[in-house]
Amino acid sequence: MSKFMSEENIARLLSLSAKKKVAFAVLLYERMIPELRSFCIDESLDFSCFQTAREEFWRSLVDGDSSISWAQLREDIVNATPDSEDFGSLAASFALSAALVAADVAGFLADGQDDHIVEAMGYAQDSLSAYVINEMGAVVYDRTIDDFVKVHPLVWKEKRAEEEDVAFLSTMQDAPWPANIFSMLQRRAETQRSLLDNP
Repeated sequence: MSKFMSEENIARLLSLSAKKKVAFAVLLYERMIPELRSFCIDESLDFSCFQTAREEFWRSLVDGDSSISWAQLREDIVNATPDSEDFGSLAASFALSAALVAADVAGFLADGQDDHIVEAMGYAQDSLSAYVINEMGAVVYDRTIDDFVKVHPLVWKEKRAEEEDVAFLSTMQDAPWPANIFSMLQRRAETQRSLLDNP
């Protein structure tokens, strides 16, 4: 299945500064973390690692420097990530994808490789595709499913959110950022609906 964003917009995203790429990925994580939190609560799993990661990601945008080892945080996230095979539910699959987005944010902060940003977008796409396919009740995959997924309102909502985030970040000045930039990013995160909330 093709990416939600056009190749042009993906290239635009990847041409941004490292800090702006982190901001893009953090906004994506904010849209996905509600499903992860709900799953951890429902299954009595420890959510603290994912919450700590969230706080550290935002701190990295505010402070720029961090004493935390991003590689170690990534490893901690991966170790805390629920294995969807252990639960066999769609909710577990959503939680897995959200946790892997967190791992990719930490991975990007550790090594600056753009693959982490692209992979994070892929996990959002996986979650939405799984949601739509489940809604269809499809048991056998065929090409018509891709067409159905592409036009689903949730997919359009996420596509629009990603493209608007890239446009928003493109117009921002490069770091160091004034304090109002962080409040703008946080307001943006608060007003964006979670990935699986119907528009």
